[in-house]
Amino acid sequence: MNLYNISKFLINVMKKIIILSVISLATLFIPTNIGQTKLKSYYYGDAINYNGELYVTTTNTDSLEVFKLENNELKQIAKIRPFDPKYLTYSDFYDSKFDIENNQLYIYAVSGPTLYKYELVGDSRLSLVFSQKNTYWEWYNRVDKFGDNIVTISPKGVKIWNSNLEVIDGYDNLANSNNPYNIRSYGDRYVLNVSGNSLKIYDREKRSELRSIAVNYKDAVTNHKASQDEDGNLYVIDDYFLKKFDFSGNLLYSFKHLDYPGYDTSLSEDGRYVYISNGAGIVKLNKLNLKEVTYRYTWSNGGWAMGLKAVDADGDKLVVFNNKEILILDSNLSKIASYEASEEAKDTTRENLFLNLNHYTGGSGAKIIASGGGFMPDEKLTIKFGDKITEAQADHRGRFEETIIVPEFISERIDVKVDGLDSKLTYSTSFKVLK
Repeated sequence: MNLYNISKFLINVMKKIIILSVISLATLFIPTNIGQTKLKSYYYGDAINYNGELYVTTTNTDSLEVFKLENNELKQIAKIRPFDPKYLTYSDFYDSKFDIENNQLYIYAVSGPTLYKYELVGDSRLSLVFSQKNTYWEWYNRVDKFGDNIVTISPKGVKIWNSNLEVIDGYDNLANSNNPYNIRSYGDRYVLNVSGNSLKIYDREKRSELRSIAVNYKDAVTNHKASQDEDGNLYVIDDYFLKKFDFSGNLLYSFKHLDYPGYDTSLSEDGRYVYISNGAGIVKLNKLNLKEVTYRYTWSNGGWAMGLKAVDADGDKLVVFNNKEILILDSNLSKIASYEASEEAKDTTRENLFLNLNHYTGGSGAKIIASGGGFMPDEKLTIKFGDKITEAQADHRGRFEETIIVPEFISERIDVKVDGLDSKLTYSTSFKVLK
């Protein structure tokens, strides 16, 4: 097994450990029917308010999925997988992150050694803006934002990128061998890292760990995310308590939740509340003193609340990655919408190249419709028809359809040729030009 396959194997093992931890914990409390199909698990993702609308992204199904909340329905608006032109197969995405730049919504995603940047076009299509593959055999687990910069996170540490997708800085001593998903930043300077049974605070200016605060987990490998408010106070949920610390590590308040695993914390954008997930459900608390406001069980019929994020979109909307579903709750934890997980057969192959014309004969100036497929998802294409060149773009399936014009008569038989600019794949067919 070569280095590429070994690294990819290790990342897939880590992802499976996380998922199996969720499933094994959930099955302790949730009855299942014999013969029930095994579904993909939603356990982590990102969410954002863009132009007053709520968007959600996740890569838990190995695809980059994007959803939009419309009329109290969570709709999947895009789903793609990265294409590996070297092996002519589809690979897996490991993480994704929203970013708004110049009033346009972008999604960054990582797959193995490659960082991708997509633009959401027309609320239904992801257009590849840029991709950057490293040459030093580093496989990224996560993509995030530290302040204004995009960062990639791997077992080798953290790398900081500029807007041109160039690495401008890095922290090799900021890593989490248990779970890179637990590294978070809530500003330009400090990074929170839930590693083992410690909440570690990393100072980017000093490039070293500032302090470590003890927490208590039965399973230290699973996803755990701490939060930091604008006053510097820290919020972390372990398997027994939600704890609020000041920045010096002094315990200010605690809230004893049900004796289930503590996964995630998220602060409301108005600064008044903190939400927590512990598998069994969600609790909303007053951020000041950690007094319970309300709660909701989410574990019925296979639910198991792990990742969550509060987004201010006409009031708090809470996005819960709830194992069998992505669940959207309002500020009172009442259900607004959900998207159910579905059984999927992983498609790792590219369909064969093909090219069709609606007419194979025609006179100069006639309009012909060319359609085809087998190219990379969202790849830019060129269609050469005699001396005429037309630009096109494949969709998320690697297919395209474009109108082309019959050129002036040069010879009776000419080729219509389609080239993929990234994959270097090419396919052609013959056309008869009439005098």
